[in-house]
Amino acid sequence: MLHAAPTSAIHTEHPKPVQPPAPKMAPRLLNKLDTIHHIEDAHVLHLSRQVEVFMQLLPRDNISLHSVAAGGVVYLTKAHLGSQINCTLGLALHTTADLTPSILLCPYADQSALQALAMRSYVLDGFLNIYARSLHDIQVEVDPYMSFSEDLTFGPEMIVSRGAANEENGSTFIDASVAGFKDDGRSVEVLESLAESAVLRRDTILYFGKIDGRIAGCGAMALMETQYGKIAHLYIDSTTPDFRGRGVQRALIRARLNDAKSLGYDFSTIHCLPSIGTGRNAEKEGFGLAFTKPIMTKKLD
Repeated sequence: MLHAAPTSAIHTEHPKPVQPPAPKMAPRLLNKLDTIHHIEDAHVLHLSRQVEVFMQLLPRDNISLHSVAAGGVVYLTKAHLGSQINCTLGLALHTTADLTPSILLCPYADQSALQALAMRSYVLDGFLNIYARSLHDIQVEVDPYMSFSEDLTFGPEMIVSRGAANEENGSTFIDASVAGFKDDGRSVEVLESLAESAVLRRDTILYFGKIDGRIAGCGAMALMETQYGKIAHLYIDSTTPDFRGRGVQRALIRARLNDAKSLGYDFSTIHCLPSIGTGRNAEKEGFGLAFTKPIMTKKLD
């Protein structure tokens, strides 16, 4: 898959979470060129670190990660993991015999890219929504040495806890993630691999949503820094079927936004397909739609 780039310390008390306001981010902020580059650079960094973990997990499988001259990366893992982690980010294209060529096109790329794809039998195959949010309005004390040992409470029944990347939390996170995603058609092996890649990342914090003491859902937050500034990326959210419709993902989003702000981050992103409820929950927690990327897939004869 190709992503065409745009041209051009411990406290004894933890601050209580503050509900973020619902209004969307101002369009003029989301459409600024620096903001677009910030989002795209963070996407490159996020997926690069994901593939670096797969290189550790599967040292004998010839997983590769290469820089793209125009700015970006090419990464190839195992074909059965699909295009999510077998693609190119940046102004280049790389394919394998085992994967159908697919391009995720940034709408801020030069329009000639879309014309060139159409001439080469690429057809529209879907969309990816890119959501973003400024954290300036979240009122919590900035504390880069905050404790993550305390649970956060949201309403009468929802608790969110954080987990360090150790063996116990990692196993629990993988099990919970698979339980939340296993009805989406992907194999358990793929789901376990994606969850394990989050567990092993040093830049990622794990989160668990709990109702009545049971794990109802989970998610992760990657804390990254690009040349345009710090960014907190929320990803791999899932809710187990028994607890859907009870605000689990919204609580997970809110907890991570408050933690990101407490750690000194002022910007956050979420990526999702339009067909799932993540976008609606993101908008309810103050995110705005930065842009939508069309997914162009090669039409095979």
